[in-house]
Amino acid sequence: MKNQNGFAAILILALLPILLSGLFLVAALMGFLQLDLAMKHTCRSEGMQGQEKVRPHLEKLLSLNPKSIKLKTQWLAAQAKLAAAVASGNPAAIAAAEQRLLQVQSWRQALEAQQKQLIQQSNLQLQRSHNSTRAQLYRTSRENQTRLNFLTIKTQIENESLPRLAVRPDFPDTAPTYSPEQSFELRQALAQRWQYRIALRPPLSSFLKADFGFEKACAVTLTKGPVQWKTQITKGRYSLKSVW
Repeated sequence: MKNQNGFAAILILALLPILLSGLFLVAALMGFLQLDLAMKHTCRSEGMQGQEKVRPHLEKLLSLNPKSIKLKTQWLAAQAKLAAAVASGNPAAIAAAEQRLLQVQSWRQALEAQQKQLIQQSNLQLQRSHNSTRAQLYRTSRENQTRLNFLTIKTQIENESLPRLAVRPDFPDTAPTYSPEQSFELRQALAQRWQYRIALRPPLSSFLKADFGFEKACAVTLTKGPVQWKTQITKGRYSLKSVW
């Protein structure tokens, strides 16, 4: 019996470092999961706020399409009327037709200025949101480092291209109609990618050797709903580049 008890005690002592390492590893993983959840929450919440500010500009731009079509029709009609007046040789009719053509053209130019302003405001807002999200991700990473008692994590935010309003003119003209580009949701997305480089700290590193990294991503875009455009969280794109 004494031999059995002694053997059991030796076995427990032998397994104790493994058990402690397991507990430390679980604690380390929990700390990392908290960091990762905080990073995703920051990316998604910042992205949703940014797209919500852009959404009214997009809806307004697309709502101007009927006006664009109407003015184009009026402009073609004014051109035809001017041609008829020139053919008749009536100076008064020519002057009236020219005045009408200039008036319609001025309306089209004013509409084009409004369209360009909406696109510019959208692009500026997307860029501000993109840069703000990057800054907030770095801040979130720093604030959550204190919880990682058994891990050393280096976070690198990747350089994603600046987003822009993903619309295109339907034809090259003054005040054209606009449509969403192909793959609109992908092109419109406020996307971020970041990489983690993880190493274990003592005492865990004395029992387990681990040094690895991986990449995470998130994105928020706009999608067409039944009534209006709405924000949508997507998975984001992962690059094929290896973790540094």
